[in-house]
Amino acid sequence: MASINAPVRKPTLPEALRNIVIVYGLTVLSAVVVNWFVRTVPIGPWTHAQVDQFFWLDNVAWQLFALWWIILIAVSDFFPFSEIRAGVVRGVVVIASGWILGWLTAKAVYASGLGAGWLFPIIGNIYFFLAFFSFTGENWVVAGMAPRRKFTILLALIAGLSYVVGSSSIRWIPAWWFPFVQVGTSTGLLSYLTRGMKQPGKSVAQMCILALVVLACTWVSSLLGIWTFTPSPVSPFWSSGTYTSDNVWLLFFMVGCSINFGLPVLTQNWPFRYVRMPFGGLLACAFYIGLGAVITVVLKQLVGVVFSSMNEALSFAYMGVNWSIGLCLVFGLGASRPYLWAGQKTAGTWEGVS
Repeated sequence: MASINAPVRKPTLPEALRNIVIVYGLTVLSAVVVNWFVRTVPIGPWTHAQVDQFFWLDNVAWQLFALWWIILIAVSDFFPFSEIRAGVVRGVVVIASGWILGWLTAKAVYASGLGAGWLFPIIGNIYFFLAFFSFTGENWVVAGMAPRRKFTILLALIAGLSYVVGSSSIRWIPAWWFPFVQVGTSTGLLSYLTRGMKQPGKSVAQMCILALVVLACTWVSSLLGIWTFTPSPVSPFWSSGTYTSDNVWLLFFMVGCSINFGLPVLTQNWPFRYVRMPFGGLLACAFYIGLGAVITVVLKQLVGVVFSSMNEALSFAYMGVNWSIGLCLVFGLGASRPYLWAGQKTAGTWEGVS
C-alpha cells in the first residue's frame, strides 16, 4: 500500500499528465463528433433552424444518459459484462454500450411523447437516486448481492422513485449538487465529515451537506448577478431559484461537473493530500471550484471566437463529465497507486480515524 511516508518511489506526474490528456483529449474530440452527429441526425424532433438551436441539448442528453448507464454498470460489478475479464476489452464494451443505451434512452424520451421539457427532470432524478444509493450511499441497499441482482434492483429502485417524483408536483430534484458531490467524493471530504456514521444515515447526511453548499453557492452567485431566486422554470415546487438568461452559471456548473471528479482522482489529490483533513479536503474543494470559475470565464470569452455560440460552449464544457467519471470508474485511471492522506490509516476510507 502506498503511503505519503513510504520510501522514495517513481514519480507519478507523467502518468497523471498522460491520463489528463487522455480524458480531456477525448472530451474535445467527442464533443466535435457528437455535435456533428446530432446536427446531422438530431435526436429530438428538430428541423431547419431548430437544429442549431437545440443541438447542444441533444449532445448533453445523449452523453449524460450514456454516463448514467456506464455508472450503473460499474457499481453493479460490471453486470451484464461481469464475465468478461477486467481490462481493455471489457472497458471498451462498457463504454460503447453506455453510449448506445444513452442514445436510445434520449430517443425514447421523445418517442414516448414526453418531449424536451422532460429531459432534465428525468436526468436530475435518475442521477440523484444513483448518487444516493451508490456514491454517497456506498451501495448499501444492494451490499453483498450478486452483480445481476445489484443491477436489476438498482435499476428498479431508481426508475420507480424517479417516476414517483416526476409524476408529482415536485417533478424533479434539481441537479445543482452534482459538481459538489463529485469534488466531495473524489477528495474524500464527505467521507471524512461523516466518518463513523452508518448507512443510509451517512448518505442522508452527505446530501444535506451538499444542499447547504448549493445554498451558499447560489447565494454568492446571486450577488454576482448570475443567479436569481425566482421559481424554477423546470418545477415551481422549488423556490431555490435558477440561473440567469446569459447561461454563465450553467456554464460554470457544466465545467465543474467536468473537472471536479476527474482532476482530483487523476492527480491523486496532490498536493492537498499532504494537509490533514478537514483542511486538506477544504483546500482541494476550494481550489477546484475556483479553477472551474476561471475556466468558465475563459470559455465565455471564447464565445464568438472559438465557439459559434454559448450553446456550443456548453456542449464542450459538459462533455468532460462523461469521460472524467467513466474512464476513472471503468479503466481505473488514477487508482493504480493507492495513497494515504496525512493522518489517514487506510487508503480509501476514513473509518477508524478520530
